[in-house]
Amino acid sequence: MPQAAEQRPLSALDKTEIKDVLASESISVFFQPVVSVRSKSILGFEAFSRAVSETGARLDAHDLFSQNWDVETRLELCRLCRRKALEAFRPIFERHQQMLLFLNTDGGALSAAAKHGHLDAASQALSIPGKRIVVELERPHLSSPAVARFALYYRERGFGLSVDLCGGMGVPAEELFALKPDFIKFDRPLFTDVEGQEFKRDMVQSLSRLADRLGSVLLAKNVETEDEALRLLEWGVNHQQGYYYTKDKDVGERDPIRAFQQKVEDINRRYRENAQAGVATKRKRYEDFHKILKKVSYKMADTREMDFAAACERMVAAEESLICAYILSDDGVQITPRGFKRGLAGDSPLLGADRGRGTDHGIREDVLHLKSGFDKYVLPAQISPFVKLMVSTISARFYNAEGSPYILCLEFLCE
Repeated sequence: MPQAAEQRPLSALDKTEIKDVLASESISVFFQPVVSVRSKSILGFEAFSRAVSETGARLDAHDLFSQNWDVETRLELCRLCRRKALEAFRPIFERHQQMLLFLNTDGGALSAAAKHGHLDAASQALSIPGKRIVVELERPHLSSPAVARFALYYRERGFGLSVDLCGGMGVPAEELFALKPDFIKFDRPLFTDVEGQEFKRDMVQSLSRLADRLGSVLLAKNVETEDEALRLLEWGVNHQQGYYYTKDKDVGERDPIRAFQQKVEDINRRYRENAQAGVATKRKRYEDFHKILKKVSYKMADTREMDFAAACERMVAAEESLICAYILSDDGVQITPRGFKRGLAGDSPLLGADRGRGTDHGIREDVLHLKSGFDKYVLPAQISPFVKLMVSTISARFYNAEGSPYILCLEFLCE
């Protein structure tokens, strides 16, 4: 959550002061938009609470709940913050009834609840239907039986559920499968400081696949800069929230939807421009790859099988973007060693002494498609385990000078 300004050390807030906050209900609420960049829309708002005690201590809800209060105090504070958030959201909802409200709930305090229904009653009193409210639970308490009962109670009444993975980089897969939340939020450690840590992209994309499997929406929080927003879009994360989407809003605009809309439209346009340029570059690259494939195929069509290996070596040396070439039998058995560009062919235990000759690739995706009638096939780009570079493999069937069918496999550098 955003840090509160001008706050005293947390140790200075004692039990008496938190009781004063609860008694006076001195909780203020501000909202952060949750956006869908792809559809250029505001999905809803997350409510953040701040408290100001009589002695001047100013803390946000995260700091309040991180204190070592007894569970009854934490539950009372949680309920107060949620009710204040609903009251502050009411004017927004009256004008934009499609908006969602994300409400943080202290999972560690739920064990103190004698029964559930406080939030349901508050939403009904303010005429905000449960289907427009998303209850948000944080990672540390996801396995608690009290959290499971709470989540079930509100899911049965139409409320949404969001799970915040907080600042960790691991994924509580078992808890996510048990809860099947509508939203899964992840934080900055997974999309910042990415230089030299390319695995973060893979982690986010793996999390995206998990969200798809669960029927959840993946959402990045605490997005602070345009570069971060664009990076997330490039990685496929369309739903975002954070300071970036609020820092330049028109303070004179009374409608919060209009105030944030322009920023969403701007980042959508910027990403579209970048993506279109990237698509044009990628298209040109693959056009060049296919030209090389056609050229090499013609060469191989005039070559006898006994000369395939030498021909592969010559082709790799001659074409700058080609880093490896080899030939399979029509059934997918590798009949030539992998021919690498000079300087790239490291000693790999995966290749063996004969650089893969004799390996059966018969169940590989490209071989299966070629056997079913495709003329050529492009495998998804991946890091080659042999040269540790991002490569794209393009395979094609051809007939050689002796009239026999073979499969030509070319690996291109695609970074």
